[in-house]
Amino acid sequence: MEYYWLYSKIYNYLWIFAFLADLWLYTIAIREISSNKSDSKKIIWNIMTLRWILWVLVMFLALWIAYFLPWYNSSLALTWIFIVWFFTIFWLFNSSILALMQANMKMEFSMFSAIAWKIINVSLISIIIFYLYPNSSVENIDNSFLLILLAWLCWIIINTFLNFIYARRIIKIWFLFDKIYIKKIFYKSLPYWVALFLSVIYFKVDIILLSILEQWKNADISIALYSVPMKIIEVLMILGMFFLNSILPSLSKFFKENNKNEIVKLVNKSFKILFSLWLFILTLWLLFNTNIIEIVSNKDYINSTIYTYTSLDVLNITLFILLFNFISSLFIYILIASDNQSRLLKINIFVTIINIIWNIILIPKYSFYWAAIVTLFSQVILMCLGYFYSKDILKIKIDYYFIFKIIVLSIFIYLLWIYFISNFSLWIYLDLFSYGIALIFIYLFVSYKIIK
Repeated sequence: MEYYWLYSKIYNYLWIFAFLADLWLYTIAIREISSNKSDSKKIIWNIMTLRWILWVLVMFLALWIAYFLPWYNSSLALTWIFIVWFFTIFWLFNSSILALMQANMKMEFSMFSAIAWKIINVSLISIIIFYLYPNSSVENIDNSFLLILLAWLCWIIINTFLNFIYARRIIKIWFLFDKIYIKKIFYKSLPYWVALFLSVIYFKVDIILLSILEQWKNADISIALYSVPMKIIEVLMILGMFFLNSILPSLSKFFKENNKNEIVKLVNKSFKILFSLWLFILTLWLLFNTNIIEIVSNKDYINSTIYTYTSLDVLNITLFILLFNFISSLFIYILIASDNQSRLLKINIFVTIINIIWNIILIPKYSFYWAAIVTLFSQVILMCLGYFYSKDILKIKIDYYFIFKIIVLSIFIYLLWIYFISNFSLWIYLDLFSYGIALIFIYLFVSYKIIK
């Protein structure tokens, strides 16, 4: 736990700057290419150039600022930041390539390359932890963390190279500096980028505020206990993001054609899929909450002797953050596809201000538990405002009968699992694999029929 807090602080610090360099060009590129397939080469070449310029400017700024911050100015922290600095450029280029593939509905190879190299990455990390540095001395821990970061760097380099080779089947990928077009795409992305940057701020700023506002003796432990459940939720949020990015090309096309019937059908089905996904995750959480925390960390995170609350309590809150994030993201993508980023900017300015004020007031008194509650409230406000601004563009009707049916299905899956575990339990991980696979297929099949 004593090293995880440092990892969390560096990760959250650099993620803010990586987001600055990203300019959220991934989503904008998907929308632009989907609407103008004939200009794909011009769009992607100029975006690659713009990403390079932003990376150089922003990441140098990150290193420079970190040097003057006392909680980052150590040789170990600065070394980690420097390694992640190189990781970021390949991540940005990979994102541009994936946007091209997504807009052309050619994501099959990227999924294969990502899964394959994730497996290799996990294998390398396991070798580092269990074989190269099994000793828990401080020096070995320092070295093992550096090697883990280098393993991540190798993974993103190889993954980017493989996607680059495959994407060349669509168009040749290179750099182009069209000053007029780069300026146009920059200003087109700017409102959305500012809005999404503010969302990153209110989602990540609590870690930074915990390190500043908490008593220094407890701040590191608070960050560690808080970061584990938040990291789990961030990973799960990616599922919703992948799905919404997959529908963005069609959604952008329908908005350009003003095909309201298809837009309504796509949005309604997307809502059902996202809600079903969240209910399934919630069901798994109710069944395996303690096991999940132990698998991704250790028992110290659910048996804290310092705080009344633990990582388990925070995860109970963050599961509902996930629900409101899924639904609010759907409204956000409606605003993007309809080219209404300015409305999103107004929403996120308000939510960010509220979030920071609440965190500053509540963290000194109630620590990381109320930081999670503040994030939940922020997501609820974001969803409500997203709906308010989207309803002028599109009338969304909620199918309450569908919600009832999918809830009944989730309850059935839950009770069925409890029955098997109570009567035929073998070993927790074997149960997870055997019963889990069977019930996943049941849930997916029945929910597919309901949604269809």
